[in-house]
Amino acid sequence: MKLKLKNPNQTKPSLILCYVTLGGGERFVYSTGEKIDPYLWDARVQQPKKTKAQKDQETVNGINLQLNRYLETYAQLKVRYQLSDEALTKQKLKAEFDQRFKNIRSTLDFWDHYTSFCDLNDKSGKWQPSTCQRYRVLKNLLLEFEEIYGTLSLEKISNTWYANFKHFCEQNKRHQVNTFGRNLGLLKTFLGYCLEEGYTKNDQFKKFVVKREVTYQEVFDMEEVKHLYGFNLSENKRLERVRDVFVLGCLTGMRYSDYKRIQRENVINDVIRIREVKDKSKTLEIPLSGWAKAILEKYNYCLPLISEQKFREYIKQIAELAGFTAPTIKSTRVGNTVEEKSVRRCDLISTHTARRTFITIMKNKGVPDKVIMDITGHKSLSSFHRYYRPNNEDVFNFMHSVWG
Repeated sequence: MKLKLKNPNQTKPSLILCYVTLGGGERFVYSTGEKIDPYLWDARVQQPKKTKAQKDQETVNGINLQLNRYLETYAQLKVRYQLSDEALTKQKLKAEFDQRFKNIRSTLDFWDHYTSFCDLNDKSGKWQPSTCQRYRVLKNLLLEFEEIYGTLSLEKISNTWYANFKHFCEQNKRHQVNTFGRNLGLLKTFLGYCLEEGYTKNDQFKKFVVKREVTYQEVFDMEEVKHLYGFNLSENKRLERVRDVFVLGCLTGMRYSDYKRIQRENVINDVIRIREVKDKSKTLEIPLSGWAKAILEKYNYCLPLISEQKFREYIKQIAELAGFTAPTIKSTRVGNTVEEKSVRRCDLISTHTARRTFITIMKNKGVPDKVIMDITGHKSLSSFHRYYRPNNEDVFNFMHSVWG
């Protein structure tokens, strides 16, 4: 960045301008708002001159403090944009300077910061692909919201804005409590980043409460896992392969994203040792039962995996064929409205049912939480306990074991 006088040849004080040549030869010129008499300016070193006159030196010292702020801010921005592999354009630099030095915030800066935030976390490796996808979904949701309620701005985030957003999600999109809570949590993380980076001073979003509720999720008990594993699907090899992978999940508690990475080299002394996808700092060690080992050997330790979407579709078909069709009530809450409808049990089976089944069976057998968490990779008890789903028979047995 270079500093120059706007009118170096005049006798009265001149504005001090900063110049930057950006990528592609794009030139950025910005007024610092500081004025100085030309005789006190050293054009060679691009800064005020030192002088013996006390009054002039006080003026020079004050101007130097302000000019150093511009130089330091530009140096920080240059590094930040380089690290995020993002081009620092004239428009972006002006918006950054306006915000920092003039307290002017463009109503169009929301998406610039959102893009930078997502790129930074993606390229730094902080986010898993699933997190990136969630923020893409949130972006599409906010764009739809903009079409009705106007352009988004960091300064417009308020209790009124929250009320409109909540109404839009619940009434227009029919989002359930947990879906709205997840999206609101993602949005608050982004707004917290903007506040921390100084893009806004608006902290109204801190008042927004993220609410979650425990929803009913299906699990299988031990006998049902045995029935599923032994169910004859030999005439449909596609469904047989999906069933085998699902049962392996019931026997190990692994995430679907971890299955694809299993190789023969990961199995040592009948223990799967594999670095977890979600938390790369943690290595999972999962002892193999005879069933689990048989499934891996059946496919020569290379599981036949398909897309998770197709997997969810096929596992419902398998559950239906295996007879898990008893009617059950599915309850959902949108805002303050509770909706209940009768569905077949097989329609509630998903990829994650296997992981919940593993945790529930292990807990019902009296295995300590810490042991199960070491296998599944859970760090917090609150997150772990959301996977525990005792069925009616388990609850009945527990009650009778205590009360007789």
